[in-house]
Amino acid sequence: MATREGSLEAPKRHSIDWKNLDFYNETSLNQEMERVFDICHGCRRCVNLCTAFPRLFDLIDESASGELDSVNKQQFWEVVDRCYLCDMCFMTKCPYVPPHEWNIDFPHLMLRAKAVKYKKQGAGFRDELLSSTDLMGKLATIPVVVQAVNAMNNTPAVRKIMDSTLGIHADRKLPEYTADKFRANAKPNDSFPVKDGARTPGKVAIYATCYVNYNEPGIGHDLLKILEHNEIPARLVEKEACCGMPKLELGDLDAVEKLKNENIPHLLKLAQDGYAILSAVPSCTLMYKQELPLMFPHDAAVQAVAAAMFDPFEYLALRNQDNLLKTDFKKPLGNVAYHIPCHQRVQNFGKKTRDILQLVPDTIVNTVERCSGHDGTWGVKSEHFADSMKIGRPVFKQMAASNPDYISSDCAIAARHIEQGIGESKAQKLHPLTLLRLAYDPDAPHKPAISDDQPGSHTPSPGEKQMTTTLTRENLLTLEAYAKIRKDFRAQMMAHKKTRKVPLGENITLIFEDALTIRYQIQEMLHVERIFQEAEIVHELETYTPLIPDGHNWKATMMIEYADPVVRAAKLATLVGIEDKVWVKVAGHAPVYAIADEDLERENSEKTSSVHFLRFELTPAMIQALHQNATLSMGVDHPAYQAAIDPIAADVRASLLNDLATA
Repeated sequence: MATREGSLEAPKRHSIDWKNLDFYNETSLNQEMERVFDICHGCRRCVNLCTAFPRLFDLIDESASGELDSVNKQQFWEVVDRCYLCDMCFMTKCPYVPPHEWNIDFPHLMLRAKAVKYKKQGAGFRDELLSSTDLMGKLATIPVVVQAVNAMNNTPAVRKIMDSTLGIHADRKLPEYTADKFRANAKPNDSFPVKDGARTPGKVAIYATCYVNYNEPGIGHDLLKILEHNEIPARLVEKEACCGMPKLELGDLDAVEKLKNENIPHLLKLAQDGYAILSAVPSCTLMYKQELPLMFPHDAAVQAVAAAMFDPFEYLALRNQDNLLKTDFKKPLGNVAYHIPCHQRVQNFGKKTRDILQLVPDTIVNTVERCSGHDGTWGVKSEHFADSMKIGRPVFKQMAASNPDYISSDCAIAARHIEQGIGESKAQKLHPLTLLRLAYDPDAPHKPAISDDQPGSHTPSPGEKQMTTTLTRENLLTLEAYAKIRKDFRAQMMAHKKTRKVPLGENITLIFEDALTIRYQIQEMLHVERIFQEAEIVHELETYTPLIPDGHNWKATMMIEYADPVVRAAKLATLVGIEDKVWVKVAGHAPVYAIADEDLERENSEKTSSVHFLRFELTPAMIQALHQNATLSMGVDHPAYQAAIDPIAADVRASLLNDLATA
């Protein structure tokens, strides 16, 4: 047997012989696992990559002989279940990968084991559910249903039930679903002339992916804006289904083939027509560039699609090499902590996202190139959650070490995992495509990456964008559905309102409204008054939605409060005109006084009202200054009542910043 390590030749992956009956022979599989595990035992270079290898080595070290031969073969499945097919052992550590004669491809051996297990016993309800991303997305984003799903995913009591019954860990932050799906709202622009480069086709088709379509449509919209800014004609793939990666990780290779047969004909036509096909989720891109070609090596259509498939930043970097990428950036990004996800690293095109972001002036990109430990669904599962956080701990520390303005990863799921691992931070989580769009056009209204316009969605954390400027009938729950979540939603709303209140002295409070507070007010009105007639619901929407800020202003309810009715009446008589004397001030700019009571007059010559509705209009320069950490103060300047807060509390400032368009 050979003893040399490594090879002077590039690593090579063999095709996956999954149509061969011997592929599913458990005896043959066990023999191959014994061969590979014994080599891994003698090497142990991959011990720090994930928990699959430490578990293997523990099984060996704790066995009777201290060697693999005394390990119970049934325990091999403990290693298999811990592998989430990140491919990092093959790509970065193992010296015995093909063309080395030992021919070690640990991830694809684990894939074979998962396929054997699935063929033999199938999968449980949870795993089938989590791997059916397209079906889940379609069901979860039905109007009204989406509101209930998001509410349940953010309700601690429900999450505990999901943990005990489904095995989805109660502490894992889950992505929200949106009713405003990407494909239904995307506006691709294909009007530009095609400018092919030496390395790049001059026209693009977007394969949206389940995640962008159902969870974070803002990523797709930002990609379209970037293409439009660079005058690259773009369109959407005519029809698409899940790429099949979740089913691959489950071992359900027949389902992978079925999805391949749905997708490839539409993608092939685009490839043949000279389009670059872009997918903004690294796992989906990898599926078409590597896994499907290895599963179907003789399928010319699959190979053609693979050749046309690009990661967005891979495409933009090649476009830059062709001198066809615009670099007219208007906004520096400051300090960006950027994580390269495993399934992008496996594609072997280098650190292209980092390279493009570093083109933005006055931008520092601190790059972390290590597995975050989440994977698509692996880190969601109760039995793997603790391990996923443990694997990610070095990444969390490295990402937080530079005190960044932004944390970012091409894998949106990894970014959320990292954000959860870091905990409290000033950093805002934004996808690299959103950062690039922001650098190009800081004045464009920001379309949130996740849908924040659903009842029961989580309370925004500092730095998290939560700007919705309107509500529609679809955003409201039925009376019955609202009654089920009302208690938890009210508790959440009270917590949210704590970051929306500004006391001005002892007797005046400003309560700043947003889509969430107004939605709550409408839902409570419908609930208390038992309103279910469509015309009356529309009337409530028309009454309250003007109180939602539009991205360039703040809107607040002003409460004048004196406990004693006699004192209150006397004070209101002295405070005539006070609503016009309330101000907000951005450091370096003049105070902005409120525009009050636009719907109706709430005072007369004898007294003012105890409730007023105020609007504060901010200039673009003020908004930009706030996004650049300018301090914010507020006050009231009336002969009979004066008060000021300078500066306002950090959590309130962060919450109010979410109401403003990205500057």
